[in-house]
Amino acid sequence: MTVLLDKLPSILAFLIGIMSIIPSGKTMRGWQPGWKVIAWLPVYNFVMGIWSLIPAVLLWIHHPYALIASLVTLGIHVVVLLLLLTVFHSKVAMQSIRAMSFRVIAWIGILALLWLQR
Repeated sequence: MTVLLDKLPSILAFLIGIMSIIPSGKTMRGWQPGWKVIAWLPVYNFVMGIWSLIPAVLLWIHHPYALIASLVTLGIHVVVLLLLLTVFHSKVAMQSIRAMSFRVIAWIGILALLWLQR
């Protein structure tokens, strides 16, 4: 059980990354999800999905930069969520806001698990 709790932040970061890569990759190749998509958002989601694999690996091996990479990831997602809620509010689908909110909450959860482990 301890090993699972020790690796849980890494597993969650990996899953969040994969959950971003797959649908955004499909959308960039022409798949229409059924709601209005801002052109740059699938690219952002794809890039950040790949980026999320970096903190996942760093968390897995307990690298000193794992916390910094996780904080940077959360910070970028927060900035984009704030942009979606303000600048792009009339142009973005509610599903995109929910997905970005989910990512922010997930990364807060990952950081909370790291804090609890210390």
